[in-house]
Amino acid sequence: MQNTVLKANNISRYYTDEKTKESFHAIEDISFSVHQGEVVSFVGPNGAGKTTLLKSISNYLVPTSGTVEIMGINLLHHPKKARQNLGVVFGGDRGFYNNASARDNLEFFARLLDVKEKDIKHNVSEALETVNLLDVADKNASTYSKGMLQRLHIARGLVNKPQILMLDEPTVGLDIESVIAIRDLVKKLADSGCGIILTSHNMNDIETLADKIFLIGGGKIHYEGSLEGVKQFAKVDNNASLADAYLAISDELKRK
Repeated sequence: MQNTVLKANNISRYYTDEKTKESFHAIEDISFSVHQGEVVSFVGPNGAGKTTLLKSISNYLVPTSGTVEIMGINLLHHPKKARQNLGVVFGGDRGFYNNASARDNLEFFARLLDVKEKDIKHNVSEALETVNLLDVADKNASTYSKGMLQRLHIARGLVNKPQILMLDEPTVGLDIESVIAIRDLVKKLADSGCGIILTSHNMNDIETLADKIFLIGGGKIHYEGSLEGVKQFAKVDNNASLADAYLAISDELKRK
């Protein structure tokens, strides 16, 4: 068994309606683990709780209850130390200084992530090489295509050499060549031992990359297992796609 890089125990996040004073659970008692070199994905409809869960396990949102450990370090008690082992990639067209080079952008973000000064240049060059951008590292971010920017976002998530990487919709809006490049990159990162949490509305991404799939709906996990297990859970033919399986059970995953 590979080492556990992230462990979430009974994570819940409640919101209170200011008018009615009624509590609403975005996520409730969610527990799961991610191991070294493992790719896990969360699949569910809009409003299922995916974004709240990702924010709750990456210190962008404090859960109402539960604990998160990254490399055995409690994220809530020691957020700065735990985050040193975590990379978060939200992607999109924004997030970089357009008039600065890719290298300068990453060196800036490395300092924000408390990477030691003596390691910054090496880490940045290695991250750029990993995402195949080293030969254009000194070009301004404004000159990058959408696919190149997405790879630069991933490089930003790698400058602190994380043990676990969270990828939120890494292929959205990309052409097929860029999609394939991102998928190959995710495979390479997992093969190197990085644990990966992947969310995507592109079922082909998940079908191609995920070792374990969590079906989430109404703030709760309904199933966890392999692609084949999801198909059995959805009671579809074994030759069906993940999209077919998801459509067969999507109504069950929606909030009532």
